[in-house]
Amino acid sequence: MIIPTFWYTPAVVLTVFAYGLKNKIMNLLFLGTSSGWPLPRLGCTCHICSSDNVKDKRLRPSLLINETILIDAPPDIYHQIRKYVNDPLKINTIILTHEHDDHIMGLFDLSRIYKPKDKIEIISSTGVLSKIKHKMAMSMFSFKTFSLKPFEKHKITNECMISLIPVKHTVETYAVKIKYPKPILYAPEFKSIPKVSKKQLGDLDLLVMDGSSKTLFGSSKGHETIEEGIRLAKELRAKKIFFTNIGHKTDRHESLEEFVKKQGGGKFNIAFDGLELTV
Repeated sequence: MIIPTFWYTPAVVLTVFAYGLKNKIMNLLFLGTSSGWPLPRLGCTCHICSSDNVKDKRLRPSLLINETILIDAPPDIYHQIRKYVNDPLKINTIILTHEHDDHIMGLFDLSRIYKPKDKIEIISSTGVLSKIKHKMAMSMFSFKTFSLKPFEKHKITNECMISLIPVKHTVETYAVKIKYPKPILYAPEFKSIPKVSKKQLGDLDLLVMDGSSKTLFGSSKGHETIEEGIRLAKELRAKKIFFTNIGHKTDRHESLEEFVKKQGGGKFNIAFDGLELTV
């Protein structure tokens, strides 16, 4: 049960299987839900950027799970943690979905978390880690890293196993599947998921996915639209869906909520910064 509060290269979905007790609760905190740039955009007075609704104020996408596992490290991560996180020292794992700057540049600030007990472990593929090490240079010495091959299983803790499953985006990219004990998929950026990968997903209790554009208007080659996402979520039989990575060519939060519920039904939702879910 969920309680709400062309050109592209193969990418991957990161699958996390956490085998917990029946009463184990997973806590998800959306630290940021914009796309590559925050909303409002600097100097813009469009109907989205001029909104007074706090849910239309978005920083770049990241997700914190159970206070310990961070997915992506956007440039805004310092401000996100200061605003929403009680104890940053609890963060011990960072899963990076891909190499784009809006998902990794926060590693500079995270490398300076004051007096951590142990080095934070960064998990991604060999290719992505290589690109990030080149971009971030000295900051990466503050972390330990672990690389995975597609479909390889790796145990983070006694309750948590991860594996990589290919999808498509502009670069090698990941989404995160969690089972703790119910299955969840966090897929902030992708264009499509191959049939062979869809077979690995199974039925999902919660699906969080790319919402960078509402329709084909304003869409980019590496991202699905919300319209496409609604069709995909129905195909995957997800029980509850939230769109994140909300772009500048979408709509205000309230209008997007109305749109997805009209097109998809009551199980479709729009995420916002500070949203907390328990599964």
